Amino acid sequence: LYIFVVCVIAIKGANLDLTQVVEDDGKPKVFLSPDSLQKLYEIIKKSIIVDTNLYVIIKKSDLEKMDDKIKQLVVNPMNVQISSSPINTFTTNQIEQPKIEEKPEDKKDPGEMQEIRIGNIQLTQYTNNTLNNPYDTPLEVEGITSIPPKSSKTFQTGGQSTITIKVGSSTKTVELKPNEKPKINMQRVASMGEETRVSQLQSSTCYRVTIGDDFPGQLDVKFNGPVTVKTVGAGVYDITMNAFGSKSAFDNFTDGKDSPYSVGFTVSVSDNIAGHKITGQNSFIFGEW
Repeated sequence: LYIFVVCVIAIKGANLDLTQVVEDDGKPKVFLSPDSLQKLYEIIKKSIIVDTNLYVIIKKSDLEKMDDKIKQLVVNPMNVQISSSPINTFTTNQIEQPKIEEKPEDKKDPGEMQEIRIGNIQLTQYTNNTLNNPYDTPLEVEGITSIPPKSSKTFQTGGQSTITIKVGSSTKTVELKPNEKPKINMQRVASMGEETRVSQLQSSTCYRVTIGDDFPGQLDVKFNGPVTVKTVGAGVYDITMNAFGSKSAFDNFTDGKDSPYSVGFTVSVSDNIAGHKITGQNSFIFGEW
């Protein structure tokens, strides 16, 4: 009966899972191996399958007693083809974690920029300023210049208190630092008085003049008077008196005057861009040739 049920179910197309039969308590009852399936196939192959709706099973001894017409109802053995699938072997594979791909940073359109960054650069009035454009689109310094993408440019500012920088549709207002006026510092380095001789002042440094400015390269410095000027550094000058070429010239200068005597000189400084102009004055004091 067991073989018959198995054959009928297989022929009808039922899906049998013969891998394992389990009791109600969860414990396996029967395990079918490929060898047992092969033996089952051999048994079924030798078996006779009868459709009981069409045929009647009778004993051979009873059949011999029947006439020939009834004998035709005997069912001949049938070859039954059984297709079996191999028993699955269950293995536990390590579950691979899905790789999370890093999303590339979206390039923001200049019109979507929330803030324009220009680094730590300070812009100053009345001078040449250099600005870097780190973006992929031109940077506009409105009313002054345009800086190509990924490049730097030097431009000159005037007296604006602010300028507007534009990248795409985003803008930023930047305050400009005021350009301060230059400063003149005069330091006396020689003794001067009624007993000071002209020959001493005309053979040594009398003053050291220092011009202070954030942008000394755009200054024009001029000395006026009987002096010899020697540049000793950026904006630093040594001054020597050069008033008399001879004693007679000294006598003509001092005739009718009371000692001590003095001659003066001036320093004029002008900013070629800002237009600032300042002047400093000082004197040489002496009493003898």
